[in-house]
Parts: sequence; structure tokens; C-alpha cells
Amino acid sequence: MIGAAIGFACGWMGQQAWPGLAPAPVAFAVAGMAAFFTATVRSQLTGIVLVAEMTWSFSLALPMLVASAGAYAVSALLHNPPIYESLRERQAASDQPARPSLGAA
Repeated sequence: MIGAAIGFACGWMGQQAWPGLAPAPVAFAVAGMAAFFTATVRSQLTGIVLVAEMTWSFSLALPMLVASAGAYAVSALLHNPPIYESLRERQAASDQPARPSLGAA
């Protein structure tokens, strides 16, 4: 939802600035969904396939590919770990057994 909203807002602003040149804001929303998923999960192909199947807009594969590549690059440059890796580390940290304190005897 966040990716679609950001993409739609960018598409709408493009339509306002260049009415004849910018494509429909809905196309930006679809590309934004794929880009947001890619940046979060760090899996470019999965994001594109998932969004294409969800929206039945296979004609937007190239814009989704470009947006996802950019999102992946930005996420990698910012050293943002994938969400599943962060969740796994958090779960592993919470599964550590509690250590008894030395003062409690």
C-alpha cells in the first residue's frame, strides 16, 4: 500500500507538471508497489512477479524492472538489511536463554 501510494503521488505530480508526457498515475502505482517490495525484501524478481500477478498488468514489466532495480540499488547503498534477515536476527536474540545473574544465589 505504501509503495502504491508513493508511486501514485509521483505519477500524479508528473501528470500535473507534464500533462502530455507522463503516463497514467496508475502505472506509477504498480511500479511503486514492485519497488517498495524489492527494497524491503531485496528480491527483485519476486517483487515483479508478485505485483504483476496481483494486478494483471504484465505490460508494465519493464517499468517495474527499472523501478525495482533502482530500489534495490538504493537499499544496498544504504546497507539496509532485508526484512527477513532482520526478523531472523531479532528472533534469534529473543530465543537466547536467560543467564542467571551472579548476585542471585
